[in-house]
Amino acid sequence: MSGSAPAGTDTAAATPEPGRGRRSRARLVPLTSAGGLILVLAAAAVLAPEFYSSANLANVARQASILAVIAIGQTFVLLVAGIDLSVGAVMGIAMIVAAQVTGGRNGPLLGAIVLALAIGVGIGLVNALLVVGRKVPPFVATLAMLILLEGGRLAWTRGIPSGSIPPTLHQIGAGRVGPVPIPLLVMALIAAAAMFVLQRTTYGRAVYATGLNPRAAAMSGLPTGMITASAYVISAVLAIVGGLLLSGYIGYVDRYLGQGFDLDSIAAAVVGGTSLAGGRGSVAGTLLGVALVAVLLNVVVLLEAGVGLQSMIKGLVIVAAVAIQIRFGSAQGATA
Repeated sequence: MSGSAPAGTDTAAATPEPGRGRRSRARLVPLTSAGGLILVLAAAAVLAPEFYSSANLANVARQASILAVIAIGQTFVLLVAGIDLSVGAVMGIAMIVAAQVTGGRNGPLLGAIVLALAIGVGIGLVNALLVVGRKVPPFVATLAMLILLEGGRLAWTRGIPSGSIPPTLHQIGAGRVGPVPIPLLVMALIAAAAMFVLQRTTYGRAVYATGLNPRAAAMSGLPTGMITASAYVISAVLAIVGGLLLSGYIGYVDRYLGQGFDLDSIAAAVVGGTSLAGGRGSVAGTLLGVALVAVLLNVVVLLEAGVGLQSMIKGLVIVAAVAIQIRFGSAQGATA
């Protein structure tokens, strides 16, 4: 028969493995981000050559490092098919705690950091309770947390945050070890730990399984509720760390610091290949997305574009990233 396989042919071996093509196409998403980063860097050389000054590159590295810390936490939440819109407000809480508890003195700094981290754990647990325990959609739950934290911060500070940043925290946020900014070193340690957890541990595999198919994961015995809750705690704690780094970098407390990091962190993760539907993404891809977003926004600022244009560009980048995911990233799962 014309439709039969030739004699001696192993039809099982000749048939492509289901999903292999989709997985290979999914790997094109972060590669596309890498290509976009190269194009932006090339455009910067022509349109904004001051981008390559040593001072500007150091600032971009610090800003990108802080965004990366937030985006790594956001990646954990996105991997379990959630979203965290409260990270910017959590950063603001960290700054206020650092300033008001320490009063600008190094002595109480360790206690202030511990208190801020504890508050981050509490916020993450409340987000988890709403999402996992009360079945509130993640968008609604974390948006409510954002409003609650912003309202609480406004009531506590009466719109005028007081206190100053301790010199040691300022040194961490704005200092260097040789030519390398300290926030970059902190981010590298966090990224390495996150990569190890997602790629090499049972917990990491459970995170992907929970986001990919929570019902199947639960039927296989995975505690999907606890896994989802842990992702929100990780996101909130890393938002606290990012807020402390940002306050140290800026050197003062302001009510507007931290705003915009929620959308920027989501944009960076999605641009790096993390799926909004959960179960697919990687820390390495998120770091690539952070680099693209940070460089692009810095170039736009150097070109003296307004805030409105910056927001439009971020929106277009997110739409383009999602369109690329839909086209090439239909595979299920990824490595960290």
